[in-house]
Amino acid sequence: MERNNGFFTVSRSLKRLFAAVLLLFGVMPMAFSQSANALFLKDGTKVVGYVQDMDPAGSVSIRTTDGKTLSYPMSDVGNINWSYKLIEPSPGPIYRYGDLFRWKFNNIELSDKNYDRYFDDDLYHTYIGARNQFNLGGACCVIGLGCIAVSAFQFDPESRKQSGAFWAYSAAADAFICLGCVLTGIGISRLNWVERTFNAREAANDNSFTSRIMDSMRLNPSVMLSADNDLAFGASVSFSF
Repeated sequence: MERNNGFFTVSRSLKRLFAAVLLLFGVMPMAFSQSANALFLKDGTKVVGYVQDMDPAGSVSIRTTDGKTLSYPMSDVGNINWSYKLIEPSPGPIYRYGDLFRWKFNNIELSDKNYDRYFDDDLYHTYIGARNQFNLGGACCVIGLGCIAVSAFQFDPESRKQSGAFWAYSAAADAFICLGCVLTGIGISRLNWVERTFNAREAANDNSFTSRIMDSMRLNPSVMLSADNDLAFGASVSFSF
């Protein structure tokens, strides 16, 4: 009987541990989930929040992330995303550095976690596609340069008629370089669009970490330094009270 009691005690303990693990892994995704609902209206407006009530033949009611409750006729709704990714206020603006981005305030490259936290789905997918185009264009240009090097070895300066290999590699070089320039140009344009869109969104929100820090550091009176040119000739100091 003691063995049985011990066995049943251990068995109950394992069951409790197993249930706790299941509960933990079941609750964690809900606790760390950052998804909401998004209404995409036919006029191009996007409303992010949590759908409260929806009548397919009537209207849909949504509570926005800032606490407002709005209602729209279903005839005005083009699409509903039930798992729209919510993003956090970023530390500040970014700038493009090759096929990557860096923070303007410290020149540190954005990490994968930064892209996941501060880029919405549309911005992130555009960034990934543009980065792939940029890198593919660079690879095509490198292949084109390699074809030029090979064609140079095939060139015979003493012959008035070059070999077929020379013309084949020359044509391949032209094709790869042209394709590489086009892909690189498209990738750069799209990366610049991502930069402008991200910075414009942060400027509109005006709720970034850097902005809050700068607001808290504004003192009165303040000392402002200004220079008349880049070499700081004629630099002046002005006091404002």
